[in-house]
Amino acid sequence: MIYYILANPNAGSRKGERSLKLLLPYLEENGLSYKLFATERTGQEASFIQQILEEKKPEDQLLILGGDGTISLALNALPADFSFGYIPSGSGNDFARSLGLSLDPIQAFKNIRHNQAKNFYVMRYKSQSFSGYALNNVGIGLDAAIVKATNGSRVKKLLNSIKLGRLSYLMTALHVLFSKKSFCISIYNLKDTFKFDNAFLLTFTKHPYFGGGVKIAPEASNLNQEIHLIELDKYSMPKISSLIPSVLQGRHLENDIFHHSVSTAVSVTPQSTQPVQIDGETFEIQANDTLTLTSERRSIIC
Repeated sequence: MIYYILANPNAGSRKGERSLKLLLPYLEENGLSYKLFATERTGQEASFIQQILEEKKPEDQLLILGGDGTISLALNALPADFSFGYIPSGSGNDFARSLGLSLDPIQAFKNIRHNQAKNFYVMRYKSQSFSGYALNNVGIGLDAAIVKATNGSRVKKLLNSIKLGRLSYLMTALHVLFSKKSFCISIYNLKDTFKFDNAFLLTFTKHPYFGGGVKIAPEASNLNQEIHLIELDKYSMPKISSLIPSVLQGRHLENDIFHHSVSTAVSVTPQSTQPVQIDGETFEIQANDTLTLTSERRSIIC
């Protein structure tokens, strides 16, 4: 057996590199064969996946080492029926947290060696201008603006370097809260139709976590097909700021100013052009374009 390792050394402010420095000697010490495909820039995942699929034999295994962004990009290049192992090495690791995966690279590999497959569900998304698969969340409006600002922030790199990367989302959020305007959007699912005229935060998620451990949808699970929608209208800054503690504690849905609905398929149509974040990558949806979301089953070895 050969372990084909698709790794992002840059994940989590070089946490991926540190994980490799632990994992590779362990493999060699235990006489385990491997072949490493290390990305140097975003976007190499698809070509490496194709090369691995062409080379590997049925008994060989694919390991993905990196953060949520790495595994999301790999997932979009993998066949739907292909099982893989995952060694979390990012700053947020929301996907690993959702499945209870070990964040220790050696322990994560030992668990993978048990060769137990687990089914989970992702969101398949499609609009006129972009399509693919979302592992964690799809957000329109506030969280997309936060992700866009955070990804370009020097503060994120600094906080990641001292293992406080989660705070970068909070710090950026406090700034974006004062600048992001509300928007009008229509939501259609299998049972209901909603129209929000003053939407501010609108997030679809397959599991509870967002932004490195914040429970945006505490009851969500990627072990079923359900897609959870969390929506919050635009309110005054003092009122929105007062909600932050309950969001960080995962108790915000107790407040009826949040809209929470669940479906296995949904369509979204904004009346104005809005930023969209998908697993931490930012896009833009045009006015009156429709974004559809459905669930699709995948398999992970853990």
